[in-house]
Parts: sequence; structure tokens; C-alpha cells
Amino acid sequence: MSHGKNGGGKRPGGKQPIKLGRKPRASSKNKKPLNLDFSDVPKRTTLRSQTPEVNARPKQRLGEFTIDRLSHDGRGLTQWNGKTLFVDGALPGERISARFVSEHGRYAEAVIDQVIAPDEARQPPPCPHYNACGGCQLQHMSAAMQLAFKQEAVVEQLQRWAGLAPRQLLPAISSSTNGYRSRARMGVWYEEDGSITLGFRQRQSKKLTAISNCLVLEPKLNQLLAPLQAWLEQLQAAKAVTHIELIGAAETPGVIIRHTKRLSPADRQGLQTLAQNFHCEIWLQGGTGAQLTDINDEVCDPRLFYSLSADLTLGFHPQDFIQVNADVNQQMVQQALQMLALTGKERVLDLFCGIGNFTLPLARVCAEVTGIEAVESMVERGRENAAKLGLTNARFMAADLAKLSVHQIQQRCGEVDAILLDPPRDGAREILSNIKQLAARRIVYVSCNPATLARDAKLLAESGYILDSLTILDMFPHTAHVESMALFLRS
Repeated sequence: MSHGKNGGGKRPGGKQPIKLGRKPRASSKNKKPLNLDFSDVPKRTTLRSQTPEVNARPKQRLGEFTIDRLSHDGRGLTQWNGKTLFVDGALPGERISARFVSEHGRYAEAVIDQVIAPDEARQPPPCPHYNACGGCQLQHMSAAMQLAFKQEAVVEQLQRWAGLAPRQLLPAISSSTNGYRSRARMGVWYEEDGSITLGFRQRQSKKLTAISNCLVLEPKLNQLLAPLQAWLEQLQAAKAVTHIELIGAAETPGVIIRHTKRLSPADRQGLQTLAQNFHCEIWLQGGTGAQLTDINDEVCDPRLFYSLSADLTLGFHPQDFIQVNADVNQQMVQQALQMLALTGKERVLDLFCGIGNFTLPLARVCAEVTGIEAVESMVERGRENAAKLGLTNARFMAADLAKLSVHQIQQRCGEVDAILLDPPRDGAREILSNIKQLAARRIVYVSCNPATLARDAKLLAESGYILDSLTILDMFPHTAHVESMALFLRS
């Protein structure tokens, strides 16, 4: 589940605190459906140079509109010149005026010029960077509406593309909307006047918005922004640094400095001082895919740590994928264990297992679990964590699941009682096409893409599985990114 290329995430939510675990239902008598639209158009964060624009009208005011519904990425939809008009920042039922952004073959894009008649769910964006920064898209929505939007997005996709509806909708898994994000990649830009911008990409642009404080970042990471900006301003290796990645951890945070030129001794000393003063680990990366080195340019293999519970801590390499919302991740793992309803006698398969985020908690409540992951280095990390935790019933295997047949899985793993899978955005079509041969009684599917979840749910239904329950995972509040978890039972 990979997400948020800007690293922005979300800002603190609205006028009143969210009650964790509660999720509004759009079917409530007092709530009208959001009436989502899933037209196959590029997302708002995608540069749209592929389709030539016609009749470009830079910032032209297009007039007043009433918003009909929401798109799949949370933009308001209406009609203009016989085309669907996507209006960034608009809510259903609102009367707004809009300014032109771009026009394409079947649709056009605009931004709000003025909200004439606001919806009651509208709230003032809590972040001063919101109107420019591309990290967040839904800060103008109340927390309740954001959860309703995400739930309806998943339910709508399942109904539309798979003809399925869950037997039960479970309460959403959510977290604080402030300071939740434990990872962010920031860009560095060198201005013509000699100043340096450290920040996130602007909406629909390659330009950066300077960020001195990001309300969605963990506090320990926010504290590093000012000293890193100061270090960049004293940089002797001209225009050497291109990106800075911040990584939260249970103890000390980490920083990866990506650079294209060798840093000077003074630059390195500045980083050493920063690391000591702000209690963080700093590594250098000389190019795309290059190994990390320490500040003295020695190749290293570092570890950071995160906790799933008081007695379950996992080590990871700074470049490993881990979930960026620690609170939601802990709740998500516990929900998966509840859905699988293990008694301690089962053999479980964990597909796309990463470093063992689900595998190792599963090992504590089942007879045997096998985690399969394509990235060899992450498999090694899983084995390393299992050994440190003394979990001898957890096995890890490196294999590309897109190429691994069900028969090969059976040969290596034998019969399985339950399966958990957490695929990337492309989903798990190849492995699910013949999943019925494994005859697992329960399957828990963790999804970061409603579209591929719907496609794969249809495959599971065709293989004899029933969609029993569904819950939303609000891993990225204040963004349009939607994650979910579904339980399928063999009929």
C-alpha cells in the first residue's frame, strides 16, 4: 500500500474532535448520498500533458454552477459546455463560481473562485498551505464527510464493477488528523534569486510550496524542517541536494539526503551537528537506487524500528516500505486478526507480506504462517524480525506473486486454512484467478485501490467466496486516498 508522493498527507480535522472508530453512514435518514462518480479520468495530482488542451483560458472565470456530486478523487462535478467539469474544492449541492484550469476531449477542470452557497459539511482548511500544496485534497470537508466519501467510494466500486455488497459494514478505522504521518519525501528547489525552497509539489505543477511546518507530519519530523532548511542555505556543494526524505520511528527519526554531487567536509559537518542537536539519524544517497552511506560516505545497512504493540517491535531499513500511519496500522493488524478468527491450529498464507507487518502478529495466533514477498531484501528483514522475536513458526519466501502459480504455492506451503493479502495498487488478479484451489476458508484482502479491490472481489465471488464484511482504513485523512479491508468467506 504505497501512497502520497508529495508526502503531504492531511491536516488536523475540523471544528470538533473525531470519535475514533466511528464512521457516518451515507444511508442514514439525515444524510443524503454523496452520489459519487467514477469517470475514468486522470487524478488531480497527475500532470495532464498527454491530452492536448483546447481553447486554453488561463484563470478565466467560467461562471456560476451548482455541484451535482463528487468524483472518485473528491472533486465536485457539474456540466460546462456539454462536458463534465471537475471543480477542485467543491462539495455536492453547493453553488459556486469557478475559474478555468484546463480543457480536454471529454471533460474540463476548474478551481473554485467563490463559494456562493456553502454546504453545511464545509469547513475552513486548517493548514495555511492547503490552497497551494498538493499533499492534501479534502481539508475543506468535515471529518464525517471525508469518512462517508471514502466508504461510499469503496461500496460504489464494489457494486458497480463486481455486483457485490458486503453483509456488514464495520466502523471505520481512523486516527488523529494531526501529526499522524511518519514518512514524507520533500523536494529541494534552487531559485534564481539564490534562495532555496524545501517543500512539497503544488497542485498540478512541478513547482514546490515552501513548507516550514506540515500539520500532518509527526512532531519529531516537523522539528527537523527548520534546521534542514538552515543547513541547505549554507550548502557549499552548489545545488547538490535534490530531495530530503523524513522517516519516523519508535525511537530516533531518520533522514535521507539525496544528492547529485559530493558534499563538502563543511556540509557533512553541518549534518553531523544537526543529527546530534536534534537526535536523529542521517544517511546519504548519491543517486537513484544507490546504497545508503553514513555521513562519512561509508556504505551502511541501518535499522529503524516501529511498534505494533507493547511487546512486538519490528526493525526496518529506512528504504523499506512500511505504513505511514502508526495508529491506523496497529488497529488494522488487530482487525485483520479478528476477521481471520484463528484458533491457534491454522496454517495461514500472507501474500505481499513485506517485512512481516501482518506475518509476525499472525505467527503468535496460528500454527504456521508463510509470508511471500517479491523484494528479497524485505524477506530478509522478515526473517530477521522473526528470529529476534523467537517466532519459529513464521516462514518467509521471496517470489513474484504475479508469476507464481497456485500449484507452486501448494507445493511449497501445503494446505492453508486462511489467507491474508495486502497487494500494491495493481491488485492481485494473477494469484486470485485460481485461488479456489487453495481452499482457504477465510480470506482477508487489504486494499489501497477501490478499483482493483472491486475487480479482485469479482474473481473471488466467481471462485465461490462471499463478501462478508468491509471496513474503511483512514490511513491518510484529509486526502482522497482510500484504503479498505474486506473479509471473504468460502461458501
